[in-house]
Amino acid sequence: MTLSRRAFLTSIAASGALASLPARAGFDLESVIGGAQQVIGAYASGEEDEIRIGQNYYKDYLAKSGGAYPDRNAQSALQSFASPLMKAADRSKLPWEVTLLKNDEVNAWALPGGKIAINSGLIRYADHPVELASVLAHEVGHADKSHGLSQIRTEAVVSTVGGIGKEALAGWLGSAGAIGREALTALEGPLYKLILTGYSRQNEFEADNHILGIFAKTGMDPQRASDFFKTLMKIYPDSSQETTSLFSTHPGTRERVERLTDSARSLARPGSDPVPKGWRELKALFPTPAGFRKA
Repeated sequence: MTLSRRAFLTSIAASGALASLPARAGFDLESVIGGAQQVIGAYASGEEDEIRIGQNYYKDYLAKSGGAYPDRNAQSALQSFASPLMKAADRSKLPWEVTLLKNDEVNAWALPGGKIAINSGLIRYADHPVELASVLAHEVGHADKSHGLSQIRTEAVVSTVGGIGKEALAGWLGSAGAIGREALTALEGPLYKLILTGYSRQNEFEADNHILGIFAKTGMDPQRASDFFKTLMKIYPDSSQETTSLFSTHPGTRERVERLTDSARSLARPGSDPVPKGWRELKALFPTPAGFRKA
């Protein structure tokens, strides 16, 4: 029987043969990894890997990002606020979790498998519930759409790890649900950088658009979905070189606002503007600076 190229690559990767090949003259490990990625792609791993990645890194990344905000009531308020948004996710059965971080930077991030973190500094600058909801829905979008998993499997990320890490990742490429300890170790630094500084342009557009789907299910105003991104442009003026997972240097964020505003223009607005559970408690702890309060 003759094996197809896909079947051949899948079989050698699953067997561990690809990971065991030495990086010697005449053998380009990066080329093999890149080729395997192109042939196997997202086809080679699934939800099991996403959940394991999220569970493996979440506590460590929370600690690296400032640690959980030391107030149970604040954590409970954020969880109450976020719960309806996570329940509205396309993949609502993921082990969703959200944590409030003690960090003044205006940022948020999501790990594969539904693990989300929101900085206390971001909540301070959100002056209306829809602004915080849009950030949470954006991060839900990254997890819903498997952006973390797809992007850490790219050659750009693989190229940032050492030889042993590349061999471990090469083995992982071949089998769903098979990410091992060596591959997790290799990804620790690259993945942390990725979630803090942002995904690819296309993935960010897709996560932005996901906000509208979540809002349609939860009764939030779609025509205010871009409000917090406008606030980010005020926090980080044109001269800023700052880049976070939510903000990219101009015209990136401006283009995202325009696209989101255009997509929301034809959508119906809710008849009422209810205050979600947890919002008042959060704003009592993190009041919005005067210059950022909405009229």
